[in-house]
Formats: sequence, structure tokens, C-alpha cells
Amino acid sequence: MMKRNIHIIPSLGYGGAETFLLRLLPKFENKNVVLTFYKTEYDMSRIKNKKISYITLDPRRTSIKDIYLLIKLLASLNEEDIIFSWLYISDLLACFLKCIFFWKKFKIIWNVRNSIITEEYSFFSNISFELLRKVFMFIPNKIIFNSHNSMLEHIKKGYSKEKCITIHNGYERLSKFQKPKVEKKFFKIAYVARYHPQKNHKLLLESISLYKKNFNQNFKLFLAGKNIDDKNSFLKEQISKLDLKYNVILCGILDQKKIHELFSKCDITLLLSNYGEGFPNVIAEAMLYGTFPIATDIGESKYIVNKYGKIIPPNSDPLLISSLINDFENMKRNSFCKWQAKVCDCQEFSKERFSLESISKSFNYITENL
Repeated sequence: MMKRNIHIIPSLGYGGAETFLLRLLPKFENKNVVLTFYKTEYDMSRIKNKKISYITLDPRRTSIKDIYLLIKLLASLNEEDIIFSWLYISDLLACFLKCIFFWKKFKIIWNVRNSIITEEYSFFSNISFELLRKVFMFIPNKIIFNSHNSMLEHIKKGYSKEKCITIHNGYERLSKFQKPKVEKKFFKIAYVARYHPQKNHKLLLESISLYKKNFNQNFKLFLAGKNIDDKNSFLKEQISKLDLKYNVILCGILDQKKIHELFSKCDITLLLSNYGEGFPNVIAEAMLYGTFPIATDIGESKYIVNKYGKIIPPNSDPLLISSLINDFENMKRNSFCKWQAKVCDCQEFSKERFSLESISKSFNYITENL
């Protein structure tokens, strides 16, 4: 009987959990099936060449074939199968499946990819979290976190300590390493995050505005992510008001390879989230290319950054952030040999600590030993 990993996830959009799952799928030893609640325009291109089965329950886009495959999947569930549920709502659905098919002996692994839930999360996420910790904690065989701090927070809220384990995210370099080089014309800054209050673009733009006003006008800020494009009239208005029109480049949604190409060309990256981050992928991915991070102390940021960037409190003073950006720019301009050495050290540190190969071995070990 073939062993199967059945992955339940809300969608395959460009979120951290979705991106990590797609990165991990080719490394699993078992056959993989992906089940989504709704289908985005990116799903099929993102699973191309992944050699997985894909089923969507999206009522707007599901098909007779999807329904047939779902029925066939549920009927064939057996003790060799492992359901990986990604994010709270998927965890709850996995629990319902276990209750409905109580006589079947398949296993369940919850995957938590965020810090402890707050009121900023959706109503359905909050309800799911409450049911999971108070009603369904007996169901999962394992609960995997990508952040040790997040794991401790969830244990305090009622998650089973015996079932919890931390496995950090893993990465592979997708772009040719281009650093170090002297770039006299522009200092390049990256900010990769969807347009959402959690990601705090307001603080970013205020900080960048002060950086331009007080320190340096010759820089480029590359913004990438969902709703970071010309259609976002409010964002464009804020950029114009702060006199950043000629400094900011809106990149929109970029695939993983283009994100890595961006990091390979930039000097620093920022992530100023004020809540919700478990293991911020973009920090570790940027560091693979010697791109130094400035990040808020959320989730596992401090562990990722180590000594190769700056950690600041959430909602820090924009003047502090602008000064830190200037410190990096001064180092590159005035001490290029020191900059060059740090770039190489940063790159090697991230590559060794967050190797996808070693991370995938941890996942495969768990599936073999449940």
C-alpha cells in the first residue's frame, strides 16, 4: 500500500505557509495530494512539475473531476495516510474528517505557521483556534511549528506539550549570487510583504521618508507582494505625499525565483510587521544572498537575524529605523572591505542554518515514525 501525505491548505497563493509547502513537496518520500478550500489564479502554475495530485473544493472553480477525486480519496483513507493540515482552519477541517471517519486509522499533523493568534485575525481563524485548543487537542499525532517562540505561546494556551515540535523553514538558493559589488549610484532596499496592516507599510514609508530627508536621496526601495502595484491607489498616494515617487518601485507579486533575484541585488531588506509572524521567510531568504535585515522582534526574527542585521521593537520610531538604514549605507560606502566580508558571512550563515535538505529530512523522519 502506497504511503500518502494529504495536505489540506486554504489555497496556494503567495503566503509563507503556501510557499514553504510548495518548496517542501518535492522532498517528501511519500506520494503527495494537495486539497484547497479555494483556488487562486496562481495554483496551477505553482504546482507545475511538482508531481502531486491537486483537488480544490472552491465552489466557484471545483469540477466533477475534483468531486470524484475527493470522494475516491476519502473512501481510500487508511492507516498509511498522513493528513498534513496547514493553518488553523485546515487543522479544524482535519479534525472534522477524523471525527466523521473515526474508524479509519490515518494520522494527522497540524502545521502552525504563525505566532499566537490575536484579535486582528479573521473571525473563522479565532473560532478555529478556540475549538482546536479546547475541544480537539486529542486528535493530532503531532503539531509542527516553524517557530520555537510560537510553540511556547501555543503550549501556554492549551496545546499539548508532548505533541509539539519545532522545525524551522528551509531554503535553497534560486538565483546566482551577485554580491558583493560597489554600487555608487543607488543604495537598494527590499520590502517583500503583501499589502496588509500586519506588514506595517505605513511605518515603512514614514521611515524611508525620514531617511531620504535626513541622510540620502540616492536610493531605491523595491516593494513586492500582493496588492503592491499601480492598482493600489491609496499606496501610490502615500508614496507621492512623502515625496518618494522617484525612489519607490512597485513590483507586485513576484514568483519565488524573482524574489530571490531581487534579494541578490539589494543591500538590505526590511520587515516591520507588528504581529502575526511565526518564522518570517523573507528574512532568511534575503540573508541567503548577504542582504542584511532590519526586522521587528516578532516570532523567530531574532533567531534568524542573529548578528547579521538589526532587531527592533514593533512599531519603533521611524527616526530609529531611518538611522539604522543609514548605518548600513555608511558601512558599504566607507568600509567596503568590511561590508564585503559581512555579506559573505551572512550568506554562509543562512545557508548552513536553514538548508532545505536538512529541514526536509526532519519532516520525513516524523512521517516514518508516527
